[in-house]
Amino acid sequence: MSYDLLFQQAISAHEQGRFDEAEQIYRQILETAPENPDVLNLLGLVAQAKGVHNQAIELFYKAIQHAPKHAPFYFNLAISLAATGHDIEALDNLQKACELNPDEKEIYNQQGLILQKLQHIPEAQQAFLKALQIDEAYSEAKTNLALTYAQSDPEKSILFLQDIASQFPEDVSCRYFLSTLFFDKQDFENSQKFAQEAYQLNPKSDEILFMLGLLALQKNNLADAKMYFQSATEQNSYNVGAWLNLANMETNDKNFDEAEKIYKKLLDLAPKNFDVHLNYANLLYLQNRLSEALEEYRAAVIINPESAPVSNNIGVILKDLQSYEDALGLFFNALARDNSKDEYSLNIAETLVLLYRQDKEIALKVAENWLKNMPNNLYAQRVCASFKGEKLENNQIFAEKLFDNFADNYELVLEKINYSLPRRIRELAGDVKGTIVDLGCGSGLVGQALKTPQNQIIGVDLSRKMLHLAAQKGVYEQLIKDDISSFCQKKLAEFNPNFVVAADVFGYVGNLTPLLLALKGRNICFSVEVLSEDGDYKLNDAGRYLYNETYLENLLQKCGFSHINKYPTVLRQEDGKDVNGLLFFAQ
Repeated sequence: MSYDLLFQQAISAHEQGRFDEAEQIYRQILETAPENPDVLNLLGLVAQAKGVHNQAIELFYKAIQHAPKHAPFYFNLAISLAATGHDIEALDNLQKACELNPDEKEIYNQQGLILQKLQHIPEAQQAFLKALQIDEAYSEAKTNLALTYAQSDPEKSILFLQDIASQFPEDVSCRYFLSTLFFDKQDFENSQKFAQEAYQLNPKSDEILFMLGLLALQKNNLADAKMYFQSATEQNSYNVGAWLNLANMETNDKNFDEAEKIYKKLLDLAPKNFDVHLNYANLLYLQNRLSEALEEYRAAVIINPESAPVSNNIGVILKDLQSYEDALGLFFNALARDNSKDEYSLNIAETLVLLYRQDKEIALKVAENWLKNMPNNLYAQRVCASFKGEKLENNQIFAEKLFDNFADNYELVLEKINYSLPRRIRELAGDVKGTIVDLGCGSGLVGQALKTPQNQIIGVDLSRKMLHLAAQKGVYEQLIKDDISSFCQKKLAEFNPNFVVAADVFGYVGNLTPLLLALKGRNICFSVEVLSEDGDYKLNDAGRYLYNETYLENLLQKCGFSHINKYPTVLRQEDGKDVNGLLFFAQ
């Protein structure tokens, strides 16, 4: 076959995206013309398209060696240099391309992109403006110029991009970036609008598919999200974000083997990606593979030593390994870096409780110092009071924060502590007919246990996240976000329930008198941990209220209840030991 025919065949395969076939023919041509700069450049473009940038760089350098005055070779080289993080070298080669061809708008546009990446914003803006001086209708440069304002003035950036979108109805990139900017603003309606417009113009863009996946996730449309992320990886097997979301979704679905396959693929694709190491470590932790998880968290620390989440997650493992003081150091480090995350405070409180059972003096000293430094921290207040045996008023904000933070892993934790209270309540209550009110319904396990075709269940909880989990059970007629005492005093009569249940709830209340008075005239069931010493009720070291058995019986009678029955019950396990309590049924 002649050289020209072979060359045209290779070009055709290249243009149609058949890169392996094109590469094979280009290399066949090089066997007879090893110094042909055009073929070396085209081979480099194939490698670039396949994401093999180091190979592309080597081929572009060879092409330049044989044709040092050809501007496109320097431009192509710069693209791959920038893709591998060699930004300064990329700019040098773009400058050479510019000197050879000063009227090429794409060169200035690419300069602007790299300068923007390096946070040299004024210089990037000048480069985009130069591209627009050559072609004022160059929509890509206009879009990139608009994006230089995204951090300093996002509204200006959005207005600029909307103007471009109106001028250029076929411009995909400005619509894609509008979608991302609106997403960052949590304006999901506009984000969806522009993502869909971009998709209509280019349904094969992996970036647009990824954006649609994120929007589907935000709406909790998990099937659509998965479809978009998978489509994104099919269009671009190097789309790390899409793979990562797929792995995370498999983890959430407890498909741990499938998730691990994807994480390992990601570690090959992006070995220095912080989120990959962090999320893979989370998977390993969920499987109780603590030493492996610790190794991945440490790899994440090397990439981003300032990360509060990594400090927190390493602390969680050390807590599980009973290295409580080391864990506390990491939790406090996380809290110092980001004091807006209640999760870090919750972990400190839980670890202090464990340390308190080993060394009361050290734990109390740490807790008091925490409260001194953060007097408004609800967890610090609670843990100090619990160590000193003090009473705290029912704190709605504390309970809401606690269970919002607990929600993500709530049922996984309950499995680990052998939580069987819902089943025990069903055994004792039998088939309850009519309306049931489930106070502090949490994720809906009690409702699930009591549900029959003959009843309807109303769930009440302070935690919005818990109510979301309860809704997924599909057993509640209605779910209400409210404090249980306030609900019983103001709204309970509207529902006229036959039965009111409160499982593992009174431990966060304290003074039960107002609540039990509001429940007068109802059939009720509730669980408590028992206070074995004198007194009515008291915070234990874990920050939950214990109640004196005699005090509760007397209080129930004072509040108008009769036919009081109580049943010894194992509520859960802590440190491998049963936590004993009582289930009260009263009419």
